[in-house]
Amino acid sequence: MPASEPSRHWQLQKHQQILNEDSPTAFAQLSELALPHLIEFLQREFRQVEIHLHETAAIDSLLTYHASPEKYDPEKLTLFAYLRMAARHDLLNAIDRSNRQKRPLLDIDQPDIQAQLVTEASSESDPFYLDQWLDNGDAGTQTMLHQFEAELDTTDRQLFLLMLNGVRETEPYAEIMQLTAQPLPEQRREVKRAKDRLTKKLTRYVNRQQN
Repeated sequence: MPASEPSRHWQLQKHQQILNEDSPTAFAQLSELALPHLIEFLQREFRQVEIHLHETAAIDSLLTYHASPEKYDPEKLTLFAYLRMAARHDLLNAIDRSNRQKRPLLDIDQPDIQAQLVTEASSESDPFYLDQWLDNGDAGTQTMLHQFEAELDTTDRQLFLLMLNGVRETEPYAEIMQLTAQPLPEQRREVKRAKDRLTKKLTRYVNRQQN
């Protein structure tokens, strides 16, 4: 497990101090505990990744939060959970950039490369309905999202926030659903079930509003 996480009260206190800029040492105090926590978390989740990428992603997540603390909603996640989600996202982006730099350019006119692309495309899962609908991005979509979110209970609202943020990994959902003590396959099964349920619920809601 990563370095211990301070109490929710302590996290909220530091967030308020950083948000209100009424304590010059609040961010340093947060970083002192959060940085080793995030690095150990990333090391546990991404064992094959170079340590400097763990450290960079952890630092970047803290700096990004410090630059815009108002983007964090303490009613939906603890601050450390929010930072873990951000650090994971930053690390995945760094890994993706590194892989793209190492990947040789392909000649798409070659028959074998074209066959490979067709195979990869056919193996992908169907597009996620929520992603498609959110691509509209108009004011009506945002209004409907807020209305739908208001009808959810606290747990579903937190899960839905992760879905809106494009989080695909199991761990943040499992934390919210209090499944972290369960085996990983069970976590994945229950998280998928919850995401499917919310997606269907949103689909029905949208259809009702549009009819």
